[in-house]
Amino acid sequence: MFLGKVVGTVWSTKKTPDLEGVKFLVVHPIELDKEPNRSIIVVADRLGAGVGEIVMCAFGKAARSAIGDQEMSIEAAVVGIVDRVDVQGSPSDDLREAARELHSGDNGRR
Repeated sequence: MFLGKVVGTVWSTKKTPDLEGVKFLVVHPIELDKEPNRSIIVVADRLGAGVGEIVMCAFGKAARSAIGDQEMSIEAAVVGIVDRVDVQGSPSDDLREAARELHSGDNGRR
């Protein structure tokens, strides 16, 4: 699993039948080490996460289990919407900023 911040949504009018009705989000992973990460991941979401929220995501079989169908054509999915992150030691700037946003009380909900 990984933590990430939802930075956008993906709209697709044409997709395989097993993906009908599934919402897709663009997530920027929050790295726990000091190396900057500029990648994004498209994840399936059935929990209703929104832009600006911090989410827990899973890959592979765990992602398909969370969505409810092992045969589904997805590789990553939201498995939780984060309310709070507590980190000890020296977290990365990304994680520190995400934790600060969560502690402000709204997890990106506006």
